[in-house]
Amino acid sequence: MNQIDLKQNQLVLKEKRGPLIARLFIYLLTIFSIILPLGGVTVNVSNSGLTIVSVIMLGLFGLIAYYMLRVSLWNTYGAEIIEFQKNKINYTADYQWFKGGQKEFDFEKIDFTIQKSGYEEDNKGVLVIKFDEKEILETVSKLPLSELEILRINLKELYNDQTPE
Repeated sequence: MNQIDLKQNQLVLKEKRGPLIARLFIYLLTIFSIILPLGGVTVNVSNSGLTIVSVIMLGLFGLIAYYMLRVSLWNTYGAEIIEFQKNKINYTADYQWFKGGQKEFDFEKIDFTIQKSGYEEDNKGVLVIKFDEKEILETVSKLPLSELEILRINLKELYNDQTPE
């Protein structure tokens, strides 16, 4: 699976899928974090009626279920989409079913660097984009350093030579 897709003015960094057994475990936790609280609230409401504690617990477990769903989807379908425009970049985290982490950066000067991440023997890193020496966008997807170096060179050429519209 190719994790880096650079087409015209759009860069897509795909998250590498986790091991199948780990993804199954996360999906089971997600399903249980949805079903068990709903069952517990249903039994509680049928026995003693709707109470404020039931509503609070349902809300709390709803937030946990939402977070677990995001983690599950990210480990299966996660991608970072970076759209380049003249003096502006749009960043979006794509979870397949919904999008999150949308950010917009305006700048005059841009620089692309690589930051090593994880264990040294893994030879992986993340792309770091610096805007006007004050704002930084650090991607989440850990990619092989050799592929990141090629990407960094391509992005510098794209941005310095062609200036995307």
